[in-house]
Amino acid sequence: MSDDGRLSDGSLSDGRLSKVGRTAFAVALARAIESERDDAWFVDPLARQVAPFVSVESMDKLSPGLVAWMAVRTRFLDELMLGAAGRGIRQFVTVGAGLDARAFRLALPADSTVFEVDRADVFTQKRALVLSAELAPVGSRREIVADVLDPAWTAALETSGWQRGEPTLWLLEGFLIYFDERARTRLLTTLAESSAAGSELGSTVDARAGAKRHPLWHSFEGVDLGRWFAECGWEATLTTMRQASAGYGRPVPPGRGETPTLVAARLAPVVDHR
Repeated sequence: MSDDGRLSDGSLSDGRLSKVGRTAFAVALARAIESERDDAWFVDPLARQVAPFVSVESMDKLSPGLVAWMAVRTRFLDELMLGAAGRGIRQFVTVGAGLDARAFRLALPADSTVFEVDRADVFTQKRALVLSAELAPVGSRREIVADVLDPAWTAALETSGWQRGEPTLWLLEGFLIYFDERARTRLLTTLAESSAAGSELGSTVDARAGAKRHPLWHSFEGVDLGRWFAECGWEATLTTMRQASAGYGRPVPPGRGETPTLVAARLAPVVDHR
């Protein structure tokens, strides 16, 4: 890194990150590939900054299926975020933000605030990318270094300016799979209990039977997803990658079998049983 904090050759390395943090580089590279298409669904300036610093070996590990999944889920959650803004939501919390660039590339209202929650090592490298690309958020962007397994993490969010009494869109992209059933249930329930009426949630879930597994992943296989989200306080609409991709004009090739699931949810109304 140069004296002014910008990137220089060798200054960016996924080897400096935790095992979970390194996945942010794979996601960014997949988004960079989508950004170069003539019919790109989005152009990600941070992802384009990452590509020159990723090793050839890392690039070779990206399968076409993974690249397609990243493109679909990015577009799906982009549209969910913009839709939430259209419905009046002005605070957005990205849990496990990684190298997400929505605060910089989406046409959010100027009075919006994007809160990004992640590890310190991820933010260190992300700041270098943002500076190198000379990016500025459309509204306000705030970094929250926190561990969501720590019950105090929502207090850190509030300290940064998040308003518990105002509706929130929570984004958990590629995040829940790193938690076992008990931890992810506690997280989703905490989000519901912390949310004001009108809050929404967007997430990705992989519940495919027999899918290739990463050592860090905890499967959703066999889980009744609609029921599980409801038990956690969310009314969820589930869309498979196959359904979403076909709707966007890029059908998943035949023979791909089951595909991952995209989730758009709204906070369930509180029922008074008195």
